[in-house]
Amino acid sequence: MMRASTVGLLALFCVAAVGCAAVKEQKAMANAPTANVVGRWSGYAGQGASGVPVTLTLAQAGTDVTGNVTVAARPDLSGPVKGAVQGELLKLSLATVTFSQLEVKGDTMTGMTGAGQVILRRSK
Repeated sequence: MMRASTVGLLALFCVAAVGCAAVKEQKAMANAPTANVVGRWSGYAGQGASGVPVTLTLAQAGTDVTGNVTVAARPDLSGPVKGAVQGELLKLSLATVTFSQLEVKGDTMTGMTGAGQVILRRSK
């Protein structure tokens, strides 16, 4: 009985430690120096063959971001966007839709949506 309780407590501790590490990592990304997202980004959103081309053109003033997004064959997901960047995390929205949070690392922007992964690269 004592052994089962010990194993159960150890498993609970491991789950808690992993959860804390994920929260700590997200806080570190948010507290990183503000990423520069200015420019034209292009890539795909979705999975495999069902991925659709995405183009994103952004301007930035401090942490405020504005621009335009074009998602191929999806006029409901295309148009003017606005949002904010906090550290390496970018949150954008259209007038009617808020997009998933994107992580910015240099000239690459990645994230997940309900349709799958988003991978964008900045044009030079």
